[in-house]
Amino acid sequence: MRVLPVWFFFLIFTIQCTSLAKRQDYEDSLRSYKKAAIDNALTTLPRNERKGFIAVLEKAHLSFLSGGTEFQDLESLAEASKERLRFSATRTLKSFFYMESEDGYYASEAEIIYLHILLGLYYSRVEQYEKAKIQARYAGNLLSGEWSAEGQFDDPTLRLLLATLWLSTGAREEAMVDFRRATQMKPQSSSIRSFANEMVPMDGEFIFVFGGPGAEPEMDPSANLNFIRGLRNLKFSTSGKQSSLLLVDKSKSVQLSLEKGTLGWYDRHLIRDNEISELVQDSKYFQLMSATAIKEGTKGTLKITGSILAGVTVIALGAGIVYIGAEVRSGEVMGLGFVTMVAGFQLGREWIGRSIHQTKTNIKEDLDVSNEYRYVRFFPEYVWIGKSKTKLNEPTLTSNQGPVTYHLTPAMGKVKVRFGFVPDVQNP
Repeated sequence: MRVLPVWFFFLIFTIQCTSLAKRQDYEDSLRSYKKAAIDNALTTLPRNERKGFIAVLEKAHLSFLSGGTEFQDLESLAEASKERLRFSATRTLKSFFYMESEDGYYASEAEIIYLHILLGLYYSRVEQYEKAKIQARYAGNLLSGEWSAEGQFDDPTLRLLLATLWLSTGAREEAMVDFRRATQMKPQSSSIRSFANEMVPMDGEFIFVFGGPGAEPEMDPSANLNFIRGLRNLKFSTSGKQSSLLLVDKSKSVQLSLEKGTLGWYDRHLIRDNEISELVQDSKYFQLMSATAIKEGTKGTLKITGSILAGVTVIALGAGIVYIGAEVRSGEVMGLGFVTMVAGFQLGREWIGRSIHQTKTNIKEDLDVSNEYRYVRFFPEYVWIGKSKTKLNEPTLTSNQGPVTYHLTPAMGKVKVRFGFVPDVQNP
């Protein structure tokens, strides 16, 4: 029984010594990703969390887009997710499911569902179709589960991905079910509706292209009127151009349909994350805010006091010069004194303004938690979908606006599906 405390303290020590990846740790990898250099993006991923949920899913996602077939870590993570999956209900979100990892990260619904769809796609790539169907059924159950009609998480893009997985296993009827469900959520999309009404031919191809470099969190103090929670709230911003995309294969071309909607993954992530750890995070954030206010308030007071003293000193010097000018009856000297007094007032006001601005900047930097917000990066901002009635030989991607940077994988599955990625940024 004495061994247990030793392992407990070792685990605590390991977690404390683990460095979690921050925004700046992704700079090199994201720079390569925006150029569609998937292999470089893989090799430059942060090494802070090699075995955590985020690291495994990010690596598996990039590796899949690169055409990889190694997925042992993803397979282990998928099994662990089934054991650790938890269901909860709140007044705000009504209900949700989540998974807590060993490093304290709460994986969201979209991340967990995509994990199982991605594993199924890997199985299809290596022609283990029965295993792929098991993952498809599991993901479908999570999307359709009646945890609460009001809080149930369903998503049209995940439905399209699930339909693509079903196609790759040859199960076209099951794929049609998810296409129809996506149509119900996006009735304005004529493209999705066409897939729901007409099967992809057995000798054709379905094309699924991820678009955009992925959303990034930024501070959003206006998101909530509660001062403490408002400062801690974030919002996600996107940078993809949402270009029109055309697939060309010799003399044949296919206009791909742009389907938006994945920003909901990120928004739901924020809501769900707040619901899980609301009181704990608010308490920590209040402590941080209080410490920052005291620190910057003290520094700001000293700077403003110094600015006032410096300004008063210059004004006093000017007054002295005016007095001397009056004594010697010199208008020029008196004028110099008045100019010095005005300059002292203006300098003091400028220094005070600069001190206040610096204090505000320091407070914002200290309280901005967006750099440390944890989530799975490299997910799409939107997708393009399309189909060809015949097999593709040497397909390329282009746009009406000119050439595009892209990466396409070889076709796979019983009904051929082909995946791609287009960063779709202005200046990669």
